[in-house]
Amino acid sequence: MNSKQPIYPVEPWSVTETAFNMADNYRNETIFSLSNGYIGTRGTFEEGYEFNTDQGLEGNFINGFYESEPIRYGEWNFGFPEHSQTLLNLPNLKTTKVYLDGEWFDMRTGSIEDYRRTLNLREGIVTRSLTWTSPYGKHIRIETTRFVSFVMKNIMVQRIRIIPLDFKGEIGLLSMLDANVENHTRVTNPLIDYGPFGRTLNADKITAINDMLFYAGRTTNSGLKMACGCVHLLTSERTDKCYETEKFRCSVRYTAAGEVTMDKFIAYTSSLDIPDAEFNGYIRWILHEAKQQGFDVLAQKQRDYMTSFWENADVEIDGDDVIQQGIRFNLFHVMQSAGRDGRTGMGAKGLSGEGYEGHYFWDTEIYVLPVLIHTFPNLAKSLLDYRYSTLDAARARARVLGHAQGALYPWRTINGEECSTCVPLGTAQYHINADVAYAFTQYVKITGDTDYLKAKAAEVLCETARVWADVGSFSEARGGKYCICCVTGPDEYSAFVDNNFYTNLMARESLKSAVSALKWLEENDLNAFDALRRKINLQLSEPVLWQSIAGNMYLPRDEKKGVYLPDDGFFLRKPWDDRQIPPEKRHLLYENYHPLFIWRQRMAKQADTILAMFLHSGYFDCEEMSRNYDFYQEFTLHHSSLSTCVFGIAASAIGRTDEAYRYFNDSARMDMDDHHNNVYAGIHAANMAGTWQAIVFGFAGLRINSDPKSPLADGLELSPKLPGRWNGYRFRIFFKGMPLEVSVQKSGCSVRLLDGESLNVILYGEKRRLEKEEILCANIK
Repeated sequence: MNSKQPIYPVEPWSVTETAFNMADNYRNETIFSLSNGYIGTRGTFEEGYEFNTDQGLEGNFINGFYESEPIRYGEWNFGFPEHSQTLLNLPNLKTTKVYLDGEWFDMRTGSIEDYRRTLNLREGIVTRSLTWTSPYGKHIRIETTRFVSFVMKNIMVQRIRIIPLDFKGEIGLLSMLDANVENHTRVTNPLIDYGPFGRTLNADKITAINDMLFYAGRTTNSGLKMACGCVHLLTSERTDKCYETEKFRCSVRYTAAGEVTMDKFIAYTSSLDIPDAEFNGYIRWILHEAKQQGFDVLAQKQRDYMTSFWENADVEIDGDDVIQQGIRFNLFHVMQSAGRDGRTGMGAKGLSGEGYEGHYFWDTEIYVLPVLIHTFPNLAKSLLDYRYSTLDAARARARVLGHAQGALYPWRTINGEECSTCVPLGTAQYHINADVAYAFTQYVKITGDTDYLKAKAAEVLCETARVWADVGSFSEARGGKYCICCVTGPDEYSAFVDNNFYTNLMARESLKSAVSALKWLEENDLNAFDALRRKINLQLSEPVLWQSIAGNMYLPRDEKKGVYLPDDGFFLRKPWDDRQIPPEKRHLLYENYHPLFIWRQRMAKQADTILAMFLHSGYFDCEEMSRNYDFYQEFTLHHSSLSTCVFGIAASAIGRTDEAYRYFNDSARMDMDDHHNNVYAGIHAANMAGTWQAIVFGFAGLRINSDPKSPLADGLELSPKLPGRWNGYRFRIFFKGMPLEVSVQKSGCSVRLLDGESLNVILYGEKRRLEKEEILCANIK
């Protein structure tokens, strides 16, 4: 069990920094970051300190807005991506410098008392307050508030209040737009050797006039354009102002007397949303709308939005305040990070930093989407819409890889094209196709959204199935079973393997899903079935082949041990000896050892086979799961943040609740307590979502019941367990549009259908038809 003490005070609904410490600044910028799925901003201070690259990173992002660079290869092969994609750090408008009779407010000088910065998880708002005595003895109180609006996707709002305590001199506020920004690529992504390096956003217009700061610019290579601006509302006894414009900056300076409050309304947009010719007018209009509503109204709408979110998504834990705080922190960051417009996805770091260059991975489909499908289904649908919108790019990528038809999704991407330069750990991870198909399948099963099946999901399932039908072969060496060679599974310490269990099992289920989707369409909406056939030129022989492949998929297994193997070559590799690796290098193998050395070892970086068995647990009984769990515990190193939550779910499934809690505890506060010392680069979104899964799929044992031949689920199965440290827990989920509440206490557990007609529920193996407001109860087993 992780023994690291909490970094922040334990509070049920907030995260609080109680002292300003430069050594913690970079990390705290991530912890206090805010976003609404479109705008993301790091938790930097309003004073706009110019920290060096080891102390902090000013970060403001638009989801999907990237810069590209030509990728330099020492040796190039056909099909290697030619251009990078990097989420671009954009002009900063948060800076509001404060001066007192010409003496600048700076927390690094003078003295600070009563410092407190709080992320209010219930409200989605960050506040800061402190009392500052300047080097020359001026005494003031400063209070700031910031939020990124969930109801106006282009808007960020700040309030700064200055209260003079012992002087009546002049108070100045300098509001700045700083376009001289760049990415910290070398720091946040140290293993890559391409940019963008330096400033790559070029200004077309920068002005400070009529109370508005405005910027419009374009990227050097990707061809994208963006604009941003801000307006202000001041309250004080007297206010004067003047403007200034430089090459990369513009500003407005206000001079006030007595206590003063400045509300700043900030807006961002890009050519991904509107034509650049409309930038000026749109920014001016949206800022006017925000200012007309005002800070207090927008703040209340923010609270209302968050109230609605927590009503459905909250997990209440009785008896463990430390974990309670961690779970809510995780859920907040997952929710706020997800793209909402159907054109953007969710990066592995959300919009909290530059780690992984803002790329979208399989993390979204396997870790994040199961959470959102059950708690925020419309948001889940938007993320799936993004994958559908890039289906043509996936088709083009499949042709590059030699597949005459079908679609192959990229391992790393922003715009839908592959940008991973490392073939063994990138393009070779074909399982991304099955991961995307799995997410579409789960969405349709759990929501019952057959319209989405007709409009988008079935097409994705068929196009990804076509690649599975082409990438492998029926092998005589494996008794005519279907084999898939030269791939990399989730375990990135084994590359270019044959018959990776995770890949093969997920491919098999992907093929089955495509067949069942087509069968359902044919039986329930022949027009939709015929339209899909025509659109993708589907031959009737194809689903027959898919069914044959699924029925003959090879899954590597050691019959003597009774376990599934990660791949065909697993027992050929050298047993791992952890003693030969110095402790300081154990979590940084690729930074310290040649890939060939790593790939030749019999060990695993993270959950691989166990993950596949959990995702399709209906095929494996408890005894078989136990054998595999014990087997994989011996050599899984958990060097990925995605791993421990999965092993915790597996431990729960086989009744080892104490072990499950140990794994869960390692993941629940991974970012809050910076277990891996890398939160400065951004959150670990997949692990954050995995902790919710560890509770709902793990401790509560939630599973979806359905006929494998149907794309729709029939009901829910639950077998709750109560960790010994807890007195109880409670959560809500959506199933087919109906909200349910699950409560687990020492006295027993209950399932209540809050709304809807009726629902099949299996509780500890006993099937019941649950009616609206009916409560199904049982003793904990």
